[in-house]
Amino acid sequence: MPSIKTLTPILAGSYYHIFNRGTNRQNIFYTSANYDYFLNLLHKFLSDYVHFLAYALLPNHFHLVLKIKTELFIEERGNRSLIEENGSLKSVTDEEQIGREVVRQLKRMFITYAMAINKQENRSGNLFDPKYKRLEICDQSYLEYAIFYTHFNPEKHGISNNFRNYKYSSYKAILGNSKTKMDRKLVLDLFGGKESFVDYHQGWHEERKEITLE
Repeated sequence: MPSIKTLTPILAGSYYHIFNRGTNRQNIFYTSANYDYFLNLLHKFLSDYVHFLAYALLPNHFHLVLKIKTELFIEERGNRSLIEENGSLKSVTDEEQIGREVVRQLKRMFITYAMAINKQENRSGNLFDPKYKRLEICDQSYLEYAIFYTHFNPEKHGISNNFRNYKYSSYKAILGNSKTKMDRKLVLDLFGGKESFVDYHQGWHEERKEITLE
C-alpha cells in the first residue's frame, strides 16, 4: 500500500481510496439501520459527483474506492453550489473546482452522519478521526488491488468468515443483476468481466490467507 497522505488533493477524473475510523477507534456503526443510513447518505451527497467502485463498512471504520466525475452542472446561490440533474446549468470541467465540490460534499455527509449517531448514542464530540485518509490511485494494478482490499477488509479484521458474504460491502452488488448505485460496468470492465473479477479476488484471497498463516 502507498504511504498515506491525508492532504492528497481530490481532482476530477482521478481515482481515490478513501477511508476513516471512529475517533479513538470507537464504533461508528451500532445497528443495521446505521449502515443503511450511511449508504443512503453516500448516495445522496456523492452520486452526482463520483462513480462508486467499491465500499466496505465495518463497525469502527469504512473504506471507499471512487472515481471523480469529469463534469458537473452547478448553480451558484450565495455561497452554495447545487447540482442540477437536468444538466441545464453551467457545465464545470475544471478539475480543481470539481475536487473542491467533492471535498465539500464529503464534509457535509460526515457531519450529517455524525450528528445523527451522536443523537442516537447520546454522545458529543467527534465521531470520526478529524482527518479522513485519501490515497490517489494512479495505476490500474493498484486500483484492482484497492477494490479487492476493500472487499476483503471484513475478513481481514475477523468481522466475517468469508468476505464474499459480508452484508455491508459492494462485492455482491457488483456481481449481481439488481439495480445498484455502484458503477458495475466500470468495475467489471476494469477486471475484464465477472469471471476475471471473481478470479482476481480468489487469487488474492488465497495469498492473503497464506500470509496470515505464516
